[in-house]
Amino acid sequence: MLGLYPFPDGSQALVAALILVAVLALVVMRPRKLDVAWFAGGGALLALALGLLSAHALLTIAHDTWDAAATLIALFVLSESLDANGFFTWAALRLARIANGSGARLYGLALLLTTATAALLANDGAVLMLTPIFARLLTRIYPERRLQLPYIFAVGFLADAMSALFVPSNLTNIILADANGLSFTRVALWMALPMLTAFVVAGTAFGVRFRRALAKPFDVTALAAPESVVRDRLLFRAGWLALGGLVVGYIVGGELGLPVALIAGAAALGMLALTQARGVRTVGASLRGAPWSVLIYAIGMFVVITAAYNAHTLNFLTEPLARLVSPPAGRVAAVGAGSLLALLAAAVNNLPASLIGVLVLRAATHANHLAIYAIILGVDIGPKLTPFGSLATLLWLGILERNGIHISWGHFIRENWWVTLLTLAAALGALYLVSFALL
Repeated sequence: MLGLYPFPDGSQALVAALILVAVLALVVMRPRKLDVAWFAGGGALLALALGLLSAHALLTIAHDTWDAAATLIALFVLSESLDANGFFTWAALRLARIANGSGARLYGLALLLTTATAALLANDGAVLMLTPIFARLLTRIYPERRLQLPYIFAVGFLADAMSALFVPSNLTNIILADANGLSFTRVALWMALPMLTAFVVAGTAFGVRFRRALAKPFDVTALAAPESVVRDRLLFRAGWLALGGLVVGYIVGGELGLPVALIAGAAALGMLALTQARGVRTVGASLRGAPWSVLIYAIGMFVVITAAYNAHTLNFLTEPLARLVSPPAGRVAAVGAGSLLALLAAAVNNLPASLIGVLVLRAATHANHLAIYAIILGVDIGPKLTPFGSLATLLWLGILERNGIHISWGHFIRENWWVTLLTLAAALGALYLVSFALL
């Protein structure tokens, strides 16, 4: 072990449990509004100092998470390069023009933009780029707060819920896909119908809930021309090429077994260099703008949850989950595994929940293939039950607050819990049907 503290028999599980509970409690409460990276990183360092993880366990964590971590930073850098040139502001203004004053039409277009951004630039990237843009746009066209709510809640929800479509769309997807040898094309094939179902169900649910607000038209003339926010036309066109190349690279690289980080990194470095060359933003500014604290938080949580798992602290969860994913358990049990991980993700955050899924699937003999995809859906949609279920939600709440839009945790839960349950049930049901064609 790395630490020198001599644990009495049976106390290692207790210490690991205390560290995990303390980290989760601090992440939820966020005393002094400190970044959650401090708590996860501090818990990880404490677990290492006390010798709760072996050197081999650390190497396993690095092997399981390096691709996801590197992809996360690459996509953030790419997003920063696009945003520096007004790419996302242009898209939002363009959609508002196409909507031509119709709140309902703008709502549908906003959901499509969120889905596309989450699919290509990951859920955290979609939240970081789109939330401030929509906050400013909505404040301009709908000064009354109640008229802003349908867009705010639906965009925040779909940034997470639609991130199961592609492997790179969520940190959790990359971890689960790498651990189980899933290709980009295979995941997209399995997830196409569940994600379409989730889009329709979630979009309709929020649309019905806020139907009166969506019936209110807005004044298009109050908005700037989309072209006026683009700083460099050549860089703008290059941004479209980078996104197109990203999709092609994901498909080709997935079939060749290349790391996702290699594809995302190439696109990010290309745009980073071009952004510097065109004088739009320096490399240093783009790198400083990347949310490195997100990476620290993710790695810290992986260390803390692995320590708890190795100490058998989580047996009350992992043992029933193992029975659901292993033969002779069938399709219904596999869908049940996704539901269990969804609840776990909502309770303890989707990053540790996904790693628990990886560890259980790795230990299982001939794990049910359907269970892997059900777990992906669970850890991507389930976190929307609580405001601390995913880091993207915490980022979303913080960005809204900085833009003068306060959403309390109670308000978040009231608007999201029933949509989450409906969307998760519909997506898992669609996945169940897909399994008859693909298994």
